[in-house]
Amino acid sequence: MSAGRKYVSPKREAQAQATRAAILEAFAEQLSEPGRTTLSPSEAAARAGVSLRTVHFHFPNEASQIAALGQWFDAKIFPEGIELPSGPDDLPRYYRYIHKLGLAHPITRALTSSKGVWKEVRASRRAERLDAIRRAVKAIGAPKRATEDATAVLLSLAGGDASWALVDHGLSKERAPDAIAHTVALVVADLRAQVRK
Repeated sequence: MSAGRKYVSPKREAQAQATRAAILEAFAEQLSEPGRTTLSPSEAAARAGVSLRTVHFHFPNEASQIAALGQWFDAKIFPEGIELPSGPDDLPRYYRYIHKLGLAHPITRALTSSKGVWKEVRASRRAERLDAIRRAVKAIGAPKRATEDATAVLLSLAGGDASWALVDHGLSKERAPDAIAHTVALVVADLRAQVRK
């Protein structure tokens, strides 16, 4: 008995992708509600017009829901992807880029919340980016304490909470990314100066 080839239907695949996208939209709508910090698969099913079983087929548990939402938000906020910083000198460009795109999407303000599932979605999206920042700072070769201090400062500037705070304090959405990039450049220059001492 020979093993048969698995039939792949482009139409079914497109329908499955559309269903998955509708469920993720429904989850994102839930999180857009003021004060909302949890996901409800049954509400997502109703909003997406599918069965609860279909939701669980695509996203069997909360971890898979959170991971998929993180990817979904990144695709919306950074449609061309994110070019991680290639080293210390590239950090200002990186910060300017992520904050410019982040401020263009109001949902990033909600992503800065540290409550419930928002915190988990945010963490799932940012792990690789934060590690790239750590590597870039460490590559400068400054003394340990200075590297630790600079890393903490730069990591605190890596999220939407930094750029939205600048907007809340009067900077325009157009100027806030430049202000953050300038601050990052100053931190990098200070670390380089400490290497030369």
